[in-house]
Formats: sequence, C-alpha cells, structure tokens
Amino acid sequence: MKKSFLIIIGVGLALIYGLFQLPKGNVSKQNLASAGAANRDAGGETLKEEKNEETSHAAPISEALQKKIAGLKMELAQAKGGPKELNSLKELLKAFSEGNRLDSAGFYAEKYTNEHPSVANWNMTAELYFQAQTYALNAQKGQAMGAKAREFFEKILSQDPNNLLVKSNLAMTYVDTQTPMKGITLLREVIEQDPTFVPALFDLGVLSIKSNQFGKASERFAQILKLQPNNYKAELNLGFCLAQLEKKSEAVEHLKRVEKLSKDSEEIKAAKELLAEMQSH
Repeated sequence: MKKSFLIIIGVGLALIYGLFQLPKGNVSKQNLASAGAANRDAGGETLKEEKNEETSHAAPISEALQKKIAGLKMELAQAKGGPKELNSLKELLKAFSEGNRLDSAGFYAEKYTNEHPSVANWNMTAELYFQAQTYALNAQKGQAMGAKAREFFEKILSQDPNNLLVKSNLAMTYVDTQTPMKGITLLREVIEQDPTFVPALFDLGVLSIKSNQFGKASERFAQILKLQPNNYKAELNLGFCLAQLEKKSEAVEHLKRVEKLSKDSEEIKAAKELLAEMQSH
C-alpha cells in the first residue's frame, strides 16, 4: 500500500469520529499499520507533571496561542470551584485542542475530573485521551494515551454498561496493545447487541484495513452506507478499499460521490487525492 494512500485514508478514518460524540480508533495519519502515540513525554502509566505533558509535540504552536494558554492556566488556577472553574477549564481545553495539544487537554481534564468525579467528567476526559491516541505519533506514547482513555471508559461502563458508543471506543483502545482480541471481542459484543450500530461497524472496517482484509472492510463500509446513504466518511473508505481490491470503476464511482456531495473539505480533499493517485497508475 502506497504511503500516499495511507495518509489519505488516515484522514478519512479520523474524520468519522466527528459524527459521534466520542472519537474512535487509533489510526495514525503517518502510518495506518502502526499504533499512534500521544504527543506527550509522559512515562506511560501516569501523567505526573505538567511540564511533561507539554513536551514532545509534532509542531510548535503560535506565540499568540501560547500566551492565551498561559493566561487560561492562570485563570483556572485562580478559579475557586463552581461554574467559574468549569468554564475556565473548558476554555483551556478548547485552546489546547486548537493547538493540537490533546494530550495536554486530557491532563487538565483528568486533574479536574479527579476532583469532581462524575459520568460527564469521565466522558470528557476519556474523549480527550482517546483523541490524543487517535492522532498519535508513535506506538509507545499512543498506548499510554489509550490506557488513560481506557481507565475512564471503564468507569463510565461501570455506571452505564449498555453504552454501546463507550464500549466501542473502549474496544479500540486495545487494538495496539498486547491483547488486541479484547477489543475485537468487545466490538463483536456490540454488534451482537445492535447489528446496525454504525460506530462499531466502522471500527470493524478499520481493523480489517489494518490487517489488509480489504474485502471484509469494504463489506463493513457498504453496510454503513445502506444504513446511512449520506455517510461520506464511510464512502471515502469504501472507495479506498475498492481501489486496493483493483475494483477501479466502483472505487471511482464512490470517490466521485464524496467529491461532489460531501460538505466536508477534508473529505473532499482526501477523495480528490485518492482519485489522482489512481489515475497516475
């Protein structure tokens, strides 16, 4: 599989997570076949110091954003509980996300959540760590972020065991561990409970791509399109899978639909790049 295809499909896979309240998957934009990693210099099991969670990022952030983050940190430190503290935290998390510092956002969310435990706060923290895993840079750090996300997903499920979205997300934190079958088993349990649950179907498609089972992956994405005909994220990945199966005409048909009908600029860009790659061969 060409690197250019990997990059494009990585974009497509990441995009699906915006459809649902929580992100899913851990597919790096740089290498679909390897685990991602967090953007943090944490030791792996715990996030001990603020200075550690600020380092080892892929790209620097602007001076203006750095100043904004510093100001928001001070504001949060001075907040004395209640709505003011939560509002300060949300503004800080938003700023970190703007600068692609999802690991840093997770660090501060976890600190707040440990002081104010609730299902809503567990969800907030799990989501941020899961996003950090999704956009990971190397396997070791990605596994650290996945472990943190898993910790809070499990807390949620202890209170709400039938939350299929959280269960699907939990499953994907296991994919690049030494026990990936735990994740696959969880996804199968979700599908058994609800065969039409799109997030789990998509994740199974992702796993099939990661293992180069493009036929199985295409079946999953095609199933999603039957349920959600306008799910262009699934259609983008279906086009990719069909291209890998040498079904060029079918792949082109789906990718052109994404290019024409999607309202998402990243989806459109990915479809165009896939089409261009196909036409060059």
